[in-house]
Amino acid sequence: MNDPTPVTDRRSFRIIGIGIAAVVVAVGAAGGAVLLARGGGISITGTTGTTGTTGVSSTTPVPLSLRRAIELRVGPAPDTEIVTRLAAGAGIHVLGRSIDSTWLVVGLNGAPDVVGWVPADAVEGVKDASRLAVIEDARTVAKPTATNGRPVDLPDLRIEGASSRSNRLVAVIVNDGPGDLPTPLLVSVNDGPPIRVDTKAGEPLRAKDRIEAVVPGEYVQLRAPVAIRVLTEPQNREAKTDNNTWSGIIEPDRPNNLGIAKSVAAGDDRHLVVTVQNDSPIPVRGIITLTVREPLPSTTLLGRDSREVSIETGKSLDIPFPDLKQVDLTRIAVKLGTDAIHDDVLADDSYPR
Repeated sequence: MNDPTPVTDRRSFRIIGIGIAAVVVAVGAAGGAVLLARGGGISITGTTGTTGTTGVSSTTPVPLSLRRAIELRVGPAPDTEIVTRLAAGAGIHVLGRSIDSTWLVVGLNGAPDVVGWVPADAVEGVKDASRLAVIEDARTVAKPTATNGRPVDLPDLRIEGASSRSNRLVAVIVNDGPGDLPTPLLVSVNDGPPIRVDTKAGEPLRAKDRIEAVVPGEYVQLRAPVAIRVLTEPQNREAKTDNNTWSGIIEPDRPNNLGIAKSVAAGDDRHLVVTVQNDSPIPVRGIITLTVREPLPSTTLLGRDSREVSIETGKSLDIPFPDLKQVDLTRIAVKLGTDAIHDDVLADDSYPR
């Protein structure tokens, strides 16, 4: 069971003294307007009533969000390390900009400890980034752990169980904590690499929410023990982590089947080629063995091929026997065997039938 692995690099940012005041406040060029980063957006305050960075009148709060899915990075460049990956539409607040205004330092709403850089053109709602404070190093930017003197509410993820849905692995995940989880949700299966799973249409996993998440690329080929761990990106953004693991037995909910579709004598030398068909609802990966013998009452072995295969659902694989030449298809018996799946249809595991 292998799938592409979200790569996560993590950095910590801290408030140094009262430096945050210099980061989030910028004085406007006209009328003494002050630009403030406030929670979910940017607002303009002052006496002039002018239109500010976001293109709205003063004192109007403007929620900001991402135009597209993007990596939050530790520096203002696409080759710097990744803090986390953010979904399109994720709510953010802007803390500052690079000197050329092409990158912005942002914090993630609901996750005040997650701060980093994104390209300015990825942020919806900022029309004039030049009015933001210039930041040279995001590590000196605010990474608060409390709001108004109160601790930040954190999520608490728990694996409630797991099941098979059309032979795809489904993890049941609950957020028992008082806080939402706006950052990506990851699942590791049998100590494998973390795999990103979807929440409700890309929304945060809200406090007390429960989801049944299909784990991409993880399939139930046969009845077997499974261990699942849920984690966040960045890691350890939870109230506690001792309830993040579940283990149990999972079995397919639909029949799996590999079978011999046909056997032919191919080419000028009429060598044997056996076609194996995957009629399962999922891709099948594992070791299969084809054995060729003379038909009964003889048991003479003519050839054997054992190999690891990956066959997509509804697809087939041709397996040649180049040493079996001038083959007489009426005088061979081919048998397919595998421990990779629970094969619910045995009648097509042999040729001829």
